[in-house]
Amino acid sequence: MSAQPDHVHDHDHVHDHVVDNGKRTMTLDELAAVQPGMARIMPEVSVRMWKCFYAGKAENRPLARFQLKEAVNLLEIGAFVRPKYEEAVEKFIADDVEPVRKAIEAEDWESFEPAFHAMVTSANSYHDMYDKPFLQWRVPDAPPVDLDLTPRER
Repeated sequence: MSAQPDHVHDHDHVHDHVVDNGKRTMTLDELAAVQPGMARIMPEVSVRMWKCFYAGKAENRPLARFQLKEAVNLLEIGAFVRPKYEEAVEKFIADDVEPVRKAIEAEDWESFEPAFHAMVTSANSYHDMYDKPFLQWRVPDAPPVDLDLTPRER
């Protein structure tokens, strides 16, 4: 019987790889367990969508585009870490977010608001579909106070 090189592993043996975040060490399984799920990600999506809406109302294309893109990135992360939502998130982005994105890109501000409200209605129907009918998001009545929504000249 010959010795195996160090890089060949016995598949029956579990290897505990440890990572260090500078504050504590943890196994990869522990690191995976603390990754944010939809409950942590969706409030961030909500804030991005709120800012997107008011940026669009201010006809601030770069800011509206940025906020929508960041919201989509967060949704995609959520779908990755929670695969049961992957198909629904992909459909939502393609069917409901895309008209909003197109209105922003075209600076078609008349189409923006109806497309945005249709997207919100659809998002809430997904909440219903996943047995969370108590989650009915709405655009806040006031614009975010932490951003100047005024379009800027480059």
